[in-house]
Amino acid sequence: MSNVVRVARLLLGMIFVILGLNGFHTFIPVPPLHPFMQILVSSGYIYLIKTVEILAGSLLLANRVVVLALILLGADIANIVAYHLLLDHRDWPIAPIVTALYALVAWGYRQQLRFLFC
Repeated sequence: MSNVVRVARLLLGMIFVILGLNGFHTFIPVPPLHPFMQILVSSGYIYLIKTVEILAGSLLLANRVVVLALILLGADIANIVAYHLLLDHRDWPIAPIVTALYALVAWGYRQQLRFLFC
């Protein structure tokens, strides 16, 4: 595995662990919430999303079951992209960043992920 994939895996893991933890205890300031995000927070569903982010990010950082982490993060990243593209354009640079990092890591693990496309 190349160093580029390794660095992308570590960066993706750090992003999701840090932002996932920020969902439970805000240590990075966030702008006022979009109404859709307010619904996620008030219903408590955001805690499930943030738990999955922390779990998958931790798996990436530990280099354990990376394929499972990629599968878990795939849907989350698709929702992040859709949210920033369609609903809330603030903080939009996170969407292409995590998408690019995800693509690099997935490309590095393409042999293990090929079962998804058969």
